[in-house]
Amino acid sequence: MKPFKIISGGQNRVDRAALEWAIENGVPHGGWCPKGRPAEDGIIPSKFHLEETESEDYSVRTQRNVQDADATVILLARKSMSGGTPQTARS
Repeated sequence: MKPFKIISGGQNRVDRAALEWAIENGVPHGGWCPKGRPAEDGIIPSKFHLEETESEDYSVRTQRNVQDADATVILLARKSMSGGTPQTARS
């Protein structure tokens, strides 16, 4: 079986839960975040091994994370998508 890695932008909620799970279970993790590590709830903690893009534009982060992944999982608590989720689904 091919080893896997959790890739996330670390934004919040599900993104952070995936990264926390990876840390707790010794699974490699990473991904891209915007320059300066901004998130809806403040700054993305440094314990998450994310690389900053050269841009503060969230769409750059989204595109890089989708490109680097072998597969993408989108979890929705409601019927409509918001934030960067629609871009992720289109990519």
